[in-house]
Amino acid sequence: MNLRRDEMAFRIVYLELLRKKELTTVFRPGNRIYPSHRGYTVGEKITARVIEIPGDDGSLIAPKFLDEVFPIQITEIVICDISKLAEKDFEGSSPDVKNKEQLRYHLGLIYNKPVNYFREVSKISFKYLD
Repeated sequence: MNLRRDEMAFRIVYLELLRKKELTTVFRPGNRIYPSHRGYTVGEKITARVIEIPGDDGSLIAPKFLDEVFPIQITEIVICDISKLAEKDFEGSSPDVKNKEQLRYHLGLIYNKPVNYFREVSKISFKYLD
């Protein structure tokens, strides 16, 4: 999926959390600090976009996005080993990602990998701008 540098994609299941401004922390695999692939910088203003119909990176099929967008600003990016995450690290994350086991399972589903595949993640925190 080719997102612009100033965009972050979210699954449609998280739409209401974005609308209510309740989702303020996400986890992405690997190093997501710019200039890394799909990376961001602290203070960067970006657009959260919601995937209406998923694409397929392997087949070069682009996702279809909803028209509704959410302007956000990155407030923190921390690269960490999943095993070292504490309960407080999950504050602001989605209801399905509240501990290390849920995070591994969540990433496995999204990226189609075994749960033990993921070790290092970027914890990205943000605030809403509107």
